[in-house]
Amino acid sequence: MLRSHGWREGVRFADVGCAYGGYLVAAAEAGASEVVGIDVDEDYLRLGKELLDAHGVRGRLELGSVDDPALLARLPTAFDVVTCTDVLEHVADPAITLYMLSRYMAPGGRIYLTVPNYRCPAWVKSDPHFQIAGITLLPPAQARATAYAIHPWLPRYSVGEYHPLKWYRQRLDELGKQTWLLNAAPGTLQEVAGRLRQDAIEIRRDINRETHPNLPPELANALREAVNVWAEELLADVDPVDPDPGQIDEYGVQTWELLVVRG
Repeated sequence: MLRSHGWREGVRFADVGCAYGGYLVAAAEAGASEVVGIDVDEDYLRLGKELLDAHGVRGRLELGSVDDPALLARLPTAFDVVTCTDVLEHVADPAITLYMLSRYMAPGGRIYLTVPNYRCPAWVKSDPHFQIAGITLLPPAQARATAYAIHPWLPRYSVGEYHPLKWYRQRLDELGKQTWLLNAAPGTLQEVAGRLRQDAIEIRRDINRETHPNLPPELANALREAVNVWAEELLADVDPVDPDPGQIDEYGVQTWELLVVRG
């Protein structure tokens, strides 16, 4: 993806939320002159070091949060390319994270972001983290309680807030960044609109018929209400005959892939 959007030999590369370092190896093999990985999980970074060593990649791994100004101050350089994939839904304040990410960028730099679309029917039907219907539509406290009720064995719940695509674009625009959505829902606008509307009707029907037996009544009711409100909003927003392309992006793309450019 990035080869078509500013990748070149010798770029300085950082992966925020690097986990075990796969992007760092790929970046080094694609010609990056410097690779830096940042993650809050010490075990992931230990695996990352093993992976870098196995591939002969000289990279830097930093334990910490992208939101920490002290971490940014420790880094020796700004970066030409920064990736941050499936991270923003896990941070305490995504607006602050976007601000801090923008400070990592060198002039002319790029950020590649991916964010799960919490209103896409595929994720409403079965969310990307716990495979629970409707949980992406709940406020964080109710979502956490729902996850633990259905999966009491969970070691931790680390999902924070989801936002519409428009919200992310507005925050980045306020930071003076240009943003492009790189992926689109497959099919014509009318085909996507038809699928979205049918999916919303079916998911609403299913959630009203049955919720998970482990859920206490107050959480089951909250889940049903959230899904019903979502379905009504989707059916109102997505016109089957003349769909708005912006609304198709808001509902129809399962995971948004965003390219952010600093001028």
